[in-house]
Amino acid sequence: MLSQTEDRKPIGAETLPLNDVGAGKYPRKPRLVLVIALIVVVALLASGIWSRVRARTTLKAETAQVALTAVSVVSPKQTAPAEEIILPGNVQPFITSPIYARTNGYLRKWYADIGAHVKQGQLLAVIETPEVDQQLEQSLSNLNTAKANLALAEITKNREPLSGTAQIECCREARCG
Repeated sequence: MLSQTEDRKPIGAETLPLNDVGAGKYPRKPRLVLVIALIVVVALLASGIWSRVRARTTLKAETAQVALTAVSVVSPKQTAPAEEIILPGNVQPFITSPIYARTNGYLRKWYADIGAHVKQGQLLAVIETPEVDQQLEQSLSNLNTAKANLALAEITKNREPLSGTAQIECCREARCG
């Protein structure tokens, strides 16, 4: 038999032993560690994916149960009232329209109630206004006086004009007399 040094054949710059058939470049121990690490990573990845899938299915099932709301249906039946309930409340309209009186006075006749439907231009009430009526009578008498004064001024204007000496004599008589 030859010694180990003699069993090697030179290939290129390296010499490989002829007797060591299973001997390679890498030892067996690092390969085993790599395979075990790969298996551990795959196992962790699979367990993470599995837990997420299981959580998603649980979530879907719970949301499906919560989405269904329970409704109880009651058929109404007419019964005698046990007692009348008076609750505090306030009724307000959507639109308010202020109505201001154009004059002071008293209502003589009322044609529409509060809240009744009315049309534009419809008479709502007749107001008796004694103060305004008195003011109207005073204004009419002032108007009649002004008309009388106008008629007197017209008559005076249409008279024959006096001569210059007659006007002077009229003025002297008025002063002296």
